[in-house]
This record gives sequence, C-alpha cells and structure tokens, in this order.
Amino acid sequence: MKSAPFVVAALTLALLPGAAQADPNLWQRAREPAAAEQQKVLNRMERILGSIGLPELDPEMSAAAIAMSALSQTLPTCPAKGDAASNRSASQARFDYLIGGALYASRTNREADARCILERALQSAPDSPLAAEGWFHLALATGQLGDRSAERRAYLHALALTWEPDIRAVLRVNLAESEMGSGDLKAALRDYRLALPEAQQPDTLSAAYFGLAVALDRSGDLPSSLEAARNAILIPLSPTLFPVASVLDLPGTFFSPSYEIHYYRALAAMAAARQAKDDLSRRDALADAEEHWTAYVVPAEADHAPWAPRARLHQARIERELSALNAKLPKIATPTPDAGDDVL
Repeated sequence: MKSAPFVVAALTLALLPGAAQADPNLWQRAREPAAAEQQKVLNRMERILGSIGLPELDPEMSAAAIAMSALSQTLPTCPAKGDAASNRSASQARFDYLIGGALYASRTNREADARCILERALQSAPDSPLAAEGWFHLALATGQLGDRSAERRAYLHALALTWEPDIRAVLRVNLAESEMGSGDLKAALRDYRLALPEAQQPDTLSAAYFGLAVALDRSGDLPSSLEAARNAILIPLSPTLFPVASVLDLPGTFFSPSYEIHYYRALAAMAAARQAKDDLSRRDALADAEEHWTAYVVPAEADHAPWAPRARLHQARIERELSALNAKLPKIATPTPDAGDDVL
C-alpha cells in the first residue's frame, strides 16, 4: 500500500509570489527561443496552483498543466541518453519538476516520461526546494514501472531531504512497501516500525499499522499481524471530503499490483472476527475475510506471487472456521411466498 499525498513546505515556498524566478534575459531568449514561452506557462501554472491553495497536483490539475504546456509547445521531452542537464536554468529545472510530477499524477500511464524528466530535474537542480517532492514523485513513478531498486533509492533521497514527521512517516510506509515487494521483509518490518512514532495524522498511523500487519503475517507471525491489523482498524480517521471507513479506501492510497488490497482487507476482517462480540458478527467478518482471500488468491496464483501459498492456507483455514460456525448457528429460514402473492 502506498500513499500519494506529499505536502511539503518547499512546494508552498515555490508558489509564493517572491519565489518565482526572473524571466529569461535577452541572451537566454536568443539562445533558446522557447525559454520565454516556457516561463510564461510556468508562471501561469504556479499562479493557478497558488490561487486555489492546492498543496499538490491532483489528477485533474495535472492533466490541465500538461495540456497547457502541450498547447504552448513547451512540454519537455525526455532527454537523450548522455545529454547533459547541467546547462539548464533554474527556471527550466523548476518547470521539469512541475511537469514531471504532473505527468505522474495525471494517471495517464506517463510514468516513463515522468521518470526521465524528473531525473533530469534532480540532476540539474539537486538543491532545489522542490527536490524532496521530485524524489518522491520519482519513487512513485519507478515503483509503478516495477524498478524496485530505483524506487527504494528515490525514497531514501526524499527521506534525507524531509524533516516534517508525518511526511517522513508516509515515506517510510511507502519505502517499507517497496522493500516488502522486493522480498526484504526484515527491512520492511524495520521501516514500518520506524514510521509509527513519526506518524502525526490518523490516516498515516493507520497505514503504518496496516503495512506492519501484512509484513508480520508474511514473516509467519499471524498473532502479531492480527494485533497490528486491529490497531489499524480501530484508529478513527479525520473528517475529509471523502467519507470512508478505512485508510485503504482513501483516494490517495493505491496498491501495486492492484489485487494487493485484498491481502490487507482479509487481515483486517480476520482481526475484526477476533474482536466480534457475538457469533453473528463473527460470521459476517469471517465471510468478508473469505471473500478477500479468494479475491487475492486467484490473481496472485496466476502471477506466481510469492505470498499466494500463504494466502491459500489462510483461505482454507477461514473456510473451515466459517463452516463450523455456520453449522453451530441456526439456519436462516427463507420465507416462501403465499399462493395469493402470485402476480397474474
């Protein structure tokens, strides 16, 4: 499970009126005619973001930024291998940071383009106030592309540049998920646990506990896993524009591969079954767990996922528990319609 929101003070600084870079001078315009037009587009996008108070690019704003850049013919292209990034101005680097992030956040399968443009931005302006978020977007893009090594490296760079505790916790949770995806459960457990004391927001803390629950289960410690899952589901979320029952349902939360969410939901349902106060509630929770284990096992086995065999064992165990509980509980009678209820 990864969380996408990343609100950094550096981005706010970049959107303040005094933070904008000066327009390209006469020599720069002569050397690169597109520089002035690119600066206009950059200023326009930053004014829009600043005026509506967005802390980050959402998919709609990202698509708008890309369209604005494309219409003005200033959309940056991926540099050829070996091209130097050192000769790009601060304004051009800032434009790369913004468009690179927008290409990722637009959710239009532009992760490869986002990666190469963000890599150029980070190479040309590594000390930019936008570098922390640049590394974060690069981590997300490379993770979607399946490059776990580059993803982990980018998260570590973002952590090195980030001091706000809750953002560090988000980065830790995402890093731990990447490590778990690479099979390094020891590192994943370490980073999930490091995220817990840094988490300041309920959704961040819940996400850390959910991730810890999955890593503990995959390490063979089901009792501790269910305790962590219990902690995750007991944390009340702050009111948002998106009323949801769990952090797993928040729009900024996503899973790679997508069926991973069912592993989290299955453990949450098993934890709920342990806490159920009566047999009917326990049966409902076990039925949810069975449903989610099945939803995980089918695609995971097709993908030859390493955790599919363990999920299959959980599925069989839940089926046995559910069958025994159903045999114990009274049958629910299905009402039979009266003959006079037939519609002629």
